Amino acid sequence: MNSDRSARLIGASFVGAGVTHFVRPDFFEAIVPRWFPNPKFANEVSGAAEIVCGLAMFPRRTRRMAAFGLLGILAGVFPANVDMYLNNVELGKDDDGKATRIEGADGVRTRNTIRLPFQFLFAWLAWRHTREERV
Repeated sequence: MNSDRSARLIGASFVGAGVTHFVRPDFFEAIVPRWFPNPKFANEVSGAAEIVCGLAMFPRRTRRMAAFGLLGILAGVFPANVDMYLNNVELGKDDDGKATRIEGADGVRTRNTIRLPFQFLFAWLAWRHTREERV
């Protein structure tokens, strides 16, 4: 896959995920670790950053900086994935149909373990665009 196509695909994926932060905030707020003081803030900042950096992956002149931004986002949200693994977190639904955090859930360890390496895959895909591009 050529560099432009790869950058657009990564960018579009992050824009889509960022928009989802605002469409379904309950989902993202439920996965914020309990030790973080403000899940709403974490959701809005990470969602906005994903949108901005994702869009910045499209033009070549901003792509390198955007890729570094995506790496920062991935590093920043990685503790939530570790928290989900360590605390056997599953997402359920409350009476209103909103996502809610369930800690100590049975049968989620494997799924939460599989999530961890995917962060490294996404980081590798972004990292490839941090190098200077030949024009």
